[in-house]
Amino acid sequence: MIRYFVLSTVVLGACATYTDQTAQVRNKLIHGQTTEALQTLESSSIASRKRDEVLFRMERGMLHYLSGNYDRANKDWERSFRRSEELYTLSLSNTAASLAVSEDMTDYEGEDHERVLLPIFSSMSWFSTGDLNAALVEIRKAYNLITKLKLDNEAESGRIDGFPFLVSGLLYEANSNWDAAIIEYRKALKFYQRSPRDTFKGVIQLTADSLWRIAEFRNRRELVEELEGAGFSRPADDLRTLMAKGEVFLIVEGGQSPIKVPRDHTVQHNNGITNVSFPAYQAITRANSSTRIFCDGNECDRTAKASDIGALAETALEKRRLRDFAKLVARIAVKAGTQAMIKKQFGEAAGLAMMLTNVATERADTRSWTLLPENIQIARIPVKPDIPVKISSANTNTIQGNLWTVKVPKGKKKFLRLRTMY
Repeated sequence: MIRYFVLSTVVLGACATYTDQTAQVRNKLIHGQTTEALQTLESSSIASRKRDEVLFRMERGMLHYLSGNYDRANKDWERSFRRSEELYTLSLSNTAASLAVSEDMTDYEGEDHERVLLPIFSSMSWFSTGDLNAALVEIRKAYNLITKLKLDNEAESGRIDGFPFLVSGLLYEANSNWDAAIIEYRKALKFYQRSPRDTFKGVIQLTADSLWRIAEFRNRRELVEELEGAGFSRPADDLRTLMAKGEVFLIVEGGQSPIKVPRDHTVQHNNGITNVSFPAYQAITRANSSTRIFCDGNECDRTAKASDIGALAETALEKRRLRDFAKLVARIAVKAGTQAMIKKQFGEAAGLAMMLTNVATERADTRSWTLLPENIQIARIPVKPDIPVKISSANTNTIQGNLWTVKVPKGKKKFLRLRTMY
């Protein structure tokens, strides 16, 4: 009987959630202490838990990325992506094996949006170094995953938005692969237009303008007419005008993604009680959806929201609820049976200890990629070729500052990115 009591006491005392365990990391990042945040993460128990390998590398990769250590970020994200793919394949055949195990004790393979964002962030990381070919390799990985998860036919499901296709279009355009860019911009426009009204109003216009310029340049009159029929107008600058300039693609990663917290309920049954716990998202902050951009001190553009990661996270969690509920029912049945057996063989006290253990071990899985931004914004900024220009943002609450001096050659694209915390 004593050993059951000790077990229940130990388990009850070990109920810190993943969100609790990563709180210090997020707090240091909020204060711009990326080095300290990295040290805290690497010295935590998460770093050594095999079941959290995918998540640990997601988080550490983001800290490297935010520190400008793009090679290290890409290495972590590549290993995270490969492990996630392995776990996904295993989960398709081993679902029944985990029915009696609390979700937070299983290997974390990532939510749909997290898995898609892994190669997308890797692509932006490579783009930041100027390696377009490596960036396109990551985009293709994202595409293969989107197809595998059957997200490419779910424009209205909210499980994916147009951002992967928009980034792909920008990359192909930067590489002068016009026909591929047309395909990507059309996909991006389809997904953005089917999102909730006005959510992506600004980026819809940006995408339509990008598509119009290339369609006109390639003499694709049917596409121009398609855009006209959808209510779009010819952009002020055509592609040849833009190619006579330099251009900056600016990405703003805004705010902090919502975090998962447990929502507990008690279920009574013939053999006692069992704790039922589901994860729910809790917003940390709602970042602005647009950021003012200045060129040499004068406002020259505003970003448009291109991805609502907070909304994608909520949708991913809703998708999982039915699956998790089925597992929960199975676990309650197993635990109730075990509790009844312990009570019968060892008496009331042992049964009570087992009941306490059951309550403590039924915990919500609050694991998530907590260092993601809340949204992603984008701007396309034409600049005079080969002339240094100072570009800054109105939001000063950024990691790595918010001021660049850039010189972009004629017809070339320069990729810039910044992370705001509010």
